[in-house]
Amino acid sequence: EHAARFHTGEKSGGDRIGVLQGTMSYVLQDPNGQIATTHSISAGLDYSAIGPEHAFLYDSGRAEYIKSSDIEALEGFELCAKLEGIIPALETSHAIMPAIRIARELPADEGIIVNLSGRGDKDVQLVADLQRR
Repeated sequence: EHAARFHTGEKSGGDRIGVLQGTMSYVLQDPNGQIATTHSISAGLDYSAIGPEHAFLYDSGRAEYIKSSDIEALEGFELCAKLEGIIPALETSHAIMPAIRIARELPADEGIIVNLSGRGDKDVQLVADLQRR
């Protein structure tokens, strides 16, 4: 039930066009077209649709989207805090581990940038609670 809209692996899921809140885009749906339940530790990513700009970039091939699990987000959160002294928001923490995987495949003279928007101080208590489990 994760909210990875482009990566459900089946056309009846997130790769299906639908309308949610007046916007036609990719929407996580059940086989009957009803909005599917989603889950993410990040409240900002727990939504069943994708904005039309991202849908356009995806369809045109101008952007590639990579999924990241909640566990990877927590790993990225911890790594960024330990190595950089930056507490990232959980939304952007989802990008850190995939970026590291991509960076490992790049030539040594190429770099990668991860935009860390938002603040992670709002997520510290949730992360601490999840790490105790």
